[in-house]
Amino acid sequence: MEPLALDDLPQHSAWAVSLLDPSRDPPSRPGAYTENAMYNNIYAHLLEQYREHPVAPETFANEIKSRGRENPDVISIDERLYLATTAELLARERSAVRDALHPMLTGGEAVVDLGCGWGTTLGMIAEEFLTVTVVGGEVSQHGVTLARELYSDTDRVSVVPFDFHGEWDLLPEGDAVVFTRGALTTLDDVEPVIDRLAARAAADDIVGGVHLEETGPHPDTLLGLLRQRYATVNNYNTDIVSVLSEHRDLSVMAVEYDVIGANPLHPSTAVRWRPI
Repeated sequence: MEPLALDDLPQHSAWAVSLLDPSRDPPSRPGAYTENAMYNNIYAHLLEQYREHPVAPETFANEIKSRGRENPDVISIDERLYLATTAELLARERSAVRDALHPMLTGGEAVVDLGCGWGTTLGMIAEEFLTVTVVGGEVSQHGVTLARELYSDTDRVSVVPFDFHGEWDLLPEGDAVVFTRGALTTLDDVEPVIDRLAARAAADDIVGGVHLEETGPHPDTLLGLLRQRYATVNNYNTDIVSVLSEHRDLSVMAVEYDVIGANPLHPSTAVRWRPI
């Protein structure tokens, strides 16, 4: 990876240009990526492509991540910008998932990925933690179908329909660690979700939670202010850290800002909690 100066970010990010110059049109419709219909359409397209050319999950993830980005392209880690190849980005994302989950797992747990999309993280978790089972839940039926087909050759990964606002019947018996990656930031309100997680933890259904979410608070730096503006314009929810920290029944163990930003204006924060 090669370091990149903040002044050079607009050369690689059309969103940065738009945020810095309001006379410029944004590169995509603001708020589009908080809508279930958008993801359902994307997953339908990916499912069609996978069926036309089935490949291993890791190869498929590399193909998807490569689309729409230069190689190398800009990423962020710990509030620093870098030019990274797609392979380097995927390796960093895998490390972020592993490092976020590792302190919560002793072996034998079920990791339940809520809002798993087409399942890109399910295989990472199963490969990095050989003694856990992995359950994915996703509201898009196309996402569920694609994830099931991708991991059809292993009995350690299962995928079921799941809606944050519906029934939560995907939690298996025994110790479960809930996990989200870029799902809670798309919700209008995370407080009801955190309340439900706390209630299930109080009933001994959940032993803790791990989240890789594009969330605030962002620092009062130029990059931090650009990130806050990006989240506001796109209707992303940035409340998870504050909601978890203020919950009387949960204890936040760690908050690690900008562990990886495939989009440097929308980086992931790693958050871990356990019930009190």
